[in-house]
Amino acid sequence: MPGSDLPIMCTLTPNKMVDRLMDFEALFAEHLTILEREPLLLRLTFAVDDSQEEKVRELFAAEQQCCAFLTFTYDRTGDGLVVSIAAPEEAAPTLDGFQTLAERNTPPAVVADGWTG
Repeated sequence: MPGSDLPIMCTLTPNKMVDRLMDFEALFAEHLTILEREPLLLRLTFAVDDSQEEKVRELFAAEQQCCAFLTFTYDRTGDGLVVSIAAPEEAAPTLDGFQTLAERNTPPAVVADGWTG
């Protein structure tokens, strides 16, 4: 879990933040299949091939640079690439934002299949 000595803030400029949000919206709309939420952990599973996996990892690596208080881990499972995002307690609203963005942009049929959010 990230150390609590890191500031809870994003270092992106407003224009870069809009671009980043659009990148996440597209990713969620095209590839997100499972969302699981715990209070300080969000697990996102993406159905991606190897070349798409590299792009997913690059996007989350860019997010790690601007939001150093978050911890990102990656696991390849039978369901796809699982990206886990952990946050310190005071940054739980950041995970809420990721979850809301995912739920707004994932196709309804995928959400209807049921995920734990």
